[in-house]
Amino acid sequence: MKRGAIVFQLLFLISLSAATPLLEFQHEQIQPGETIFATITTTGEFTKQIEQPDIEFYEGRKQVSFESDITFYNGTHHLYIYTTRQGNFSVQISDVLYKESDKLKSITIIKPFNITIQAIVIEETNGTRTEILSIKPGFIFTTTSPKIKLINKGTSILNLTYGEDELSLDSLASQEIILTPTQVFSYFDISSYKKFSIPIIYPTANATFKSISVQPDLRVSPKLFWAELFTNTKFQETIQLFNFGDENITEIQTTSDISFVEIEEIENMSPRGIENLTLILTPEISGHFQGYINISYTQNELQNSLSIPLVFFVLPEGSTEEDFEISEETCEEKNGTVCQPRTTCDSKISFTKNRESCCFTTCQPIPEEKVKGSYNWLIALILLAILGGGGYYFYKKQKGIIPETPENKLKEVSEKFKKRMTGTLETKRISGGIERG
Repeated sequence: MKRGAIVFQLLFLISLSAATPLLEFQHEQIQPGETIFATITTTGEFTKQIEQPDIEFYEGRKQVSFESDITFYNGTHHLYIYTTRQGNFSVQISDVLYKESDKLKSITIIKPFNITIQAIVIEETNGTRTEILSIKPGFIFTTTSPKIKLINKGTSILNLTYGEDELSLDSLASQEIILTPTQVFSYFDISSYKKFSIPIIYPTANATFKSISVQPDLRVSPKLFWAELFTNTKFQETIQLFNFGDENITEIQTTSDISFVEIEEIENMSPRGIENLTLILTPEISGHFQGYINISYTQNELQNSLSIPLVFFVLPEGSTEEDFEISEETCEEKNGTVCQPRTTCDSKISFTKNRESCCFTTCQPIPEEKVKGSYNWLIALILLAILGGGGYYFYKKQKGIIPETPENKLKEVSEKFKKRMTGTLETKRISGGIERG
């Protein structure tokens, strides 16, 4: 077996053992009207319970609304979402706090999802029909008699099986079912055109539930940092750190698993203080990059850590801002090639559907000195699979900016932070370098 394949397998096994929280849907193919069932799990320990207001939905960069709810039981968050229409969306959950090896960490979870009608062809008439089951609620957490409501939102009869019972629902018909769980936690399974498992939490007198509520003192703005860059161009940008605590933050150490990111050092932060974390970005290879800035620090004699997700779209030097537009077609549909790991396009690339870096000429091997340290980037890519849609919905052409004085920059970032807290922030692109190599 080739050395690269062995290294990839080892990195994949390492990623599986990491405690990074993972958001998983029960089904990836979703139709409008269906209920999405999902879980958020970690091999570590959640230190703050995710609440419904923490959950946001986006269609591209536009925030949209879906009815949803979330609950926590026995180390797992259970989430449901009621879908209403077709489209490409993403769910974002910010500041998910968890412990890995007794270290406090934070992450923003971003998961894209597509809602599409799956029409079934009727051969006799050449027409179509649909099978769509809506289940409400998407989980049950009650001490009273639990009930669920089944609604056929498709155009054909639905035949359902649950336990030893069977049920047929006409189009647009509904049926309420009363459940009799015998355990504190169980799943109610319904089989039709696919299987649905509804979590049921039915507390007994001696049942106990763990409530978690810890908020870290060190916070950042923005919570997810993204940029559009050009190769062989040097960029400088700032991330703002806030110490919300009453104690000093000391022994601050910062690293990044993306090789072209250099971070200027910060040693200490005073109580209720603000510091700017300066990034120097010098990409040499075009493509789509994802990774982290990892920050470790000491406060109250405890060592903690915080991670900031990074998303970069890099085009070859000489490209224009218009080249950053994302095509609605896949790379295959545009007759291009997605370059394999350790290779890069020798000329123009385009960003296509599914966040592909599409090459229209030839993929060339990357010189060894340019891929040094790229294994760390690969780990970040695997661990950030749950954030794969982050670049897509943040990614759109914006107006360029030029470097500012530290005083003006601090004022601008402070204003960004205030706007982000009120949900009115408009994202800016980095489009001007401070130095050309």
